[in-house]
Amino acid sequence: MQQVSIKFVFGQSNVIASQVPLGEAERIRQPMTGVFTLPRVPNQAFSPAPVVWEGYTSNDVNLGVTQPDTGCFSTEYARLWQAALNAGKPLPPLYIITIAIGGQGVTERFMWYPERERRLIPGPHGEADISLFPLSCDVVGRALEDLRARGLSPVVSGLEWLGGEEEDGLAFEELDGVLPEIYRTLFRGWRSAAGCRVPIYLYHVRSYEQKRVNRNDLRSIAYINDTFSMLARTGPDVFTVDPCGCPLYDPSVQNSGLYFGDLVHYLPGVNRWLARNAFERDCCLLNMHKK
Repeated sequence: MQQVSIKFVFGQSNVIASQVPLGEAERIRQPMTGVFTLPRVPNQAFSPAPVVWEGYTSNDVNLGVTQPDTGCFSTEYARLWQAALNAGKPLPPLYIITIAIGGQGVTERFMWYPERERRLIPGPHGEADISLFPLSCDVVGRALEDLRARGLSPVVSGLEWLGGEEEDGLAFEELDGVLPEIYRTLFRGWRSAAGCRVPIYLYHVRSYEQKRVNRNDLRSIAYINDTFSMLARTGPDVFTVDPCGCPLYDPSVQNSGLYFGDLVHYLPGVNRWLARNAFERDCCLLNMHKK
């Protein structure tokens, strides 16, 4: 059976690359030949709808909100993979599934909450109302079943979770003792749907001193990051990624060198670095498995 690589990219606005529109010359219009994805319109549905794969373009491939042509993690990662294939690197075909809505955390008031009633109202940010956890499990299960039915052997290189920051605005008391089990529920659901090993990469939340003071959220931010670190220590195949490893990081400036003036959304260079960091990590793991 031919092996194929699967990448899940889930979360909120930094998955969407809010404020990072691609210029016309940067947009991917010609479908890639070695990287595939689920375009939104035919795939934003619950079972029994079939999945529809297409060669990757940068236009509207997020199964959450409408997301045309941004410099998001998925697009930057896809560029690197296709470029490596074009250069003759021995990589398998890549399949990317992206699901995100800005401003949505995992606790009860948000759309990633695992116990939320199933709902699927499509649209742009502010109009879309989607129960993201059941949708993601449903899509993951159908997508991998489809690949296996076609005689392919899917291997999940990772689920990149660029989420969790929305909880920094909640009181510490709303999170304490609750957040770890919510994440364990998410992990169990995604892994059960995939039916195979799913390494999970949790991206640390970094908010910046003025925001912390203004919103009185320092304890909550610390607790989110501590929860991610604890899950990585205690759970199988759970890892953390610190965006402050980016060479652009500068603790002497208010935006840490990583964020727009809103102190929330990554600058374009950060999205590119995060994608390259994950790509190089995944290539190393592929090489290790071949030995």
